Amino acid sequence: MKRIILYILPVLIAMALQTQVSHAQDAIFSQFFSSPMYLNPAYAGTENGFRITSNFRSHPIPDASNFSTISASVDVYAPRMRGGLGLIVISDNQGEMAWNNHIDVIYAVHIRLSRNWDLNFGAQAGYFRRDIRWGNLDFLDPNQPPPEDEHTHAPNFGSGILVFNDWFYAGAAMHHMAEPNQSVFSNHKLPRKYTAHAGMLFAPPEARRVHTVPYEYFFSPNIIYQQQGGVNRINIGLYAGAEPVMIGAWYRHNLQEPSAIIFLAGLRRGDFTFGYSYDYSLSGSTDVRHGVHEISLSYVLMSRQQERRLRMPPMPFN
Repeated sequence: MKRIILYILPVLIAMALQTQVSHAQDAIFSQFFSSPMYLNPAYAGTENGFRITSNFRSHPIPDASNFSTISASVDVYAPRMRGGLGLIVISDNQGEMAWNNHIDVIYAVHIRLSRNWDLNFGAQAGYFRRDIRWGNLDFLDPNQPPPEDEHTHAPNFGSGILVFNDWFYAGAAMHHMAEPNQSVFSNHKLPRKYTAHAGMLFAPPEARRVHTVPYEYFFSPNIIYQQQGGVNRINIGLYAGAEPVMIGAWYRHNLQEPSAIIFLAGLRRGDFTFGYSYDYSLSGSTDVRHGVHEISLSYVLMSRQQERRLRMPPMPFN
């Protein structure tokens, strides 16, 4: 197992440190594990049943428009396919002027490496579309007619890897592998996004192994590194709590300067989970009225007839 880890870690580091020159970025969710397939497609099928999730993120800009992102996903473990199947839809509203929309299907193969370790490989394929609302823009010449083209679209692909045991997990992902064009005028590519993440879950052993057992207590430190275009971002966070309550905090740093502190709170009752987070900007550009708010909902529809032979990764409130 040590040899396998030594082979995998250089791959994770190499994927995380790739650099591209561009300014375009994907939408960010602060509740990373409330939309796990958005973080890494290798998370598809990591619940014992149908998992349905939705996230809504609102970022009102002072004296300007509202930026918001909504996502919805469903995934399930399929024993006959020895892996997980997933579908994720994302719509990113950029101030009522432009919309980025994604729809992706995902398959992740689940592999038992040893008695204590598992490995998932995920692949996703989908459709990317960007729409421009010329009527919401002001032109220098008011008599100039708006451009005829209002959208661009292209296929989109991604992949990911996840290795874990009962208390540790680490993974890496690459999104927009084909770098789809996102400009209606010229060839301006959406740059690849590289993600590397790792975390630990400290909780009673029986709760780590069987997700249906409530946590008497838990705390989970995590780190996530992302690079897209010319932006490098690191997130360091900690979850803690005892069911049915979870709290957490993250520190986001863009490497050039501190970005935000994220406060989270969650509630789980049975198979239903609710989460709320607030991003406090360290740049001084937002206040309580104009801060970034995010809400997440998750529901797992269990199947008693479904026998799961592989362990699930130990994520907090997963």
